[in-house]
Amino acid sequence: MGNLTIRQLIYEFQCDEPLSLHYDLPTITIRGAFGYALAQVIADQTPILEHRDQLRLFQSIFAPRNPNASDGFDQDQTRPFVLRGHFSRPDRRAFQVEALLFGVAADCEPLFDLVFDTMAQLGLGKYGQPCTLAKLSSCPVAIPALEPKPFLTVTFRTPCARLKFHGAIFRDELPFAPLAARLIDRLEELNRLYGDAIPFNDFADIGDLKRRATQILWKRLSGGCYHINRVSGRTGSYIKMDGFLGTMEYHGDFAPFLTYLRYLPYIHLGRFNFFGCGSCDLAFSDCEV
Repeated sequence: MGNLTIRQLIYEFQCDEPLSLHYDLPTITIRGAFGYALAQVIADQTPILEHRDQLRLFQSIFAPRNPNASDGFDQDQTRPFVLRGHFSRPDRRAFQVEALLFGVAADCEPLFDLVFDTMAQLGLGKYGQPCTLAKLSSCPVAIPALEPKPFLTVTFRTPCARLKFHGAIFRDELPFAPLAARLIDRLEELNRLYGDAIPFNDFADIGDLKRRATQILWKRLSGGCYHINRVSGRTGSYIKMDGFLGTMEYHGDFAPFLTYLRYLPYIHLGRFNFFGCGSCDLAFSDCEV
């Protein structure tokens, strides 16, 4: 059975003035700053590499591409990390960021330290506000074993944007079948690209496991479609990131899905998971909420 290593790094930026981060999802701004700082670090630390080799190194970390994809179709591969964060002071002068590094990326902690330090020096937000940086912790994530119970609640803390299943995009609510299908696909891809590549699936056919997911009952407890946009720093265009924000309850036999569900709180789901979207918590119970 596969096992994906995850390492958690926590940093805190502090500024003399309130930080001008994205209003709805401030991690969007952090992710953009991370990209600029990573490019700066690669250019500074690898001056002997030609520009095309620096670009390949940057893409392998920040925007990996599928070498077998046709132009304009399924070119993006899953990133080896996710970021999520929150303001740690009510006056918005401090922001805490959690970086979760997957598989081989867990060995890149010194690189992330250097990139985050560079982010603080270059400044954050649309005004480029310089910050001081503190590294609060670094530790491996112990993925817990789960005890299946008849009811499962999943609460999305950030919008789960553009979750697709059988050609449909789910925004208003998330039945278990699309949730399980995308979780399985994402975890298997992360493990194939960055982990030990041993399948997580105990069943002969992942397709059969996804069909079992359609038998799980579901209902929405709270929330719905949350409308959110970001402005591309590269093109200046608006990008819609609408997705489900709220709590879903599921009822059924979850035993076949436990291997995957235990990773759900850490890997994020949805189209913009690398922007901090799709962060969620789960809890099993013996009775419905």
